Amino acid sequence: MKVSRVSYVPYSQRVGRYQLQMFQAKLNTPVNPISAYNLQPYYARQQQWTTDLSDSLSQLYRYSVDLDQAAKEFDPKRPKSAISRRQIVSSQPELATATVHGDAQPATYRLDIVGLANEQTNAGRLLESTSQTSMEDGFQQFSLITDQHEELLSFYSALTDTYGQSIARMKEALDQNQSGLTTRIEASGSMQSLVVSSTKTGAAQAFTLRDLSGNSISSLGMDHIVTHATDASFYVDGTLHTSATNQIRLGDSNVLVSLHDAGTEPIVLTIKPDTERLLQQTRKLVDRFNSMHHFLLRHEDSLEMQKLPTFERIAEAADHNLNRFGISMLPSGELALDEETWLSTVQSSFNGFQEAMQGLSLQFREQVLELQSKPFGTFSRYYDEAVSNEPYSVSSISSLQYLQIAKTGLFLNVLW
Repeated sequence: MKVSRVSYVPYSQRVGRYQLQMFQAKLNTPVNPISAYNLQPYYARQQQWTTDLSDSLSQLYRYSVDLDQAAKEFDPKRPKSAISRRQIVSSQPELATATVHGDAQPATYRLDIVGLANEQTNAGRLLESTSQTSMEDGFQQFSLITDQHEELLSFYSALTDTYGQSIARMKEALDQNQSGLTTRIEASGSMQSLVVSSTKTGAAQAFTLRDLSGNSISSLGMDHIVTHATDASFYVDGTLHTSATNQIRLGDSNVLVSLHDAGTEPIVLTIKPDTERLLQQTRKLVDRFNSMHHFLLRHEDSLEMQKLPTFERIAEAADHNLNRFGISMLPSGELALDEETWLSTVQSSFNGFQEAMQGLSLQFREQVLELQSKPFGTFSRYYDEAVSNEPYSVSSISSLQYLQIAKTGLFLNVLW
């Protein structure tokens, strides 16, 4: 914090009052000439007081920001807040796993997987790569039919080609198509085969390879289907559904489920609040409130408490609502958290906890914003001696600057 933001406070509250009495003294009291004096101690004390006040206000700002950040975690309107976070548990993670969006409400789903979605895969014959090809000599043309679309592909084959060269030529021709297929040559020792697969799963991804001129498809065995293109089939709470992929959405699309395998037993998916993170944030809110409380107690002699947001009153007002969740107000003004009570009560009554914490966090946030919107200099305490008839006669720390002025000799001959 810049010292200039609070420099007017010590001047107006300390020096201004003193200057007025100084002028009155000069007018009403006989004063002998002053030959020499030094104001350096006074200016040093004034600068020290200003720096101390600036440091206190900087800490006040930091504590208020920390408390505000902790309170935000209990605002359900913030999608990434702790109170909005959810977790989903699968009873059989080897069959299905799931992730959940923060807006999902606690719920339970029963999932039965009948079959998974598959892509189509055709695999050619596995033969020695150096063996003589059985493909006819000359121009080879074949068709690729996908979803009622037919594409014509071709390449040239020679009688001198080996089996490895033939499947490489067909792979090159297939790679030129725009139908979303992938090709690869699989090897087992010196033996090779050409494998063609659809890039996506689902029944709509089925394809057919057929010879038009020559015998490239039949000679290489590329019409052999290893895996048929199928849709996933599953039951959700007793209702049959299908999907072209193995990722499905439940609960207004807030739950994304990944299907891994079919099973005989139903899978139970349970959505619940992320209690582990929520407990961590509750601890943080209690700790930051107590830190703010301790700070205010330590600086009650230098900061005007009446102008500060009444955080204790807010906590006291919410005390009767939070007691059943293990959060209570101690006689010292601190908050205490019983984690065992918190865990059992939140699990059984999450909506009640959400409602209670939402109100408390919103009050904290409103008060923090109000604090940050005021000029920090206004939180300086008006000491009693600052407005008394003789401010320089009090020996408290805040009045030492007045005594230092007197000791410099400036008012050595003034009778008070």
